[in-house]
Amino acid sequence: MSSEKEQVQGSPSYKADDYKLGIEPSKVQYKAALKRIESIFDSGPGTLEGKELEKLISFVEAYEDKHYRI
Repeated sequence: MSSEKEQVQGSPSYKADDYKLGIEPSKVQYKAALKRIESIFDSGPGTLEGKELEKLISFVEAYEDKHYRI
């Protein structure tokens, strides 16, 4: 099993905290986050991937709230 750091290397950076820091995430980061969510969707709570999943979902929700308002 690869570490969380290894999983993200080579992928566009995506951080749920980008909005808190005033950094505007890109659409590429958004799409990368969606793809990663798909690959770890069934992760158990409390695991490294489960924690990563929670952060990615927060990131995606914030991005969609700003860019795809209903």
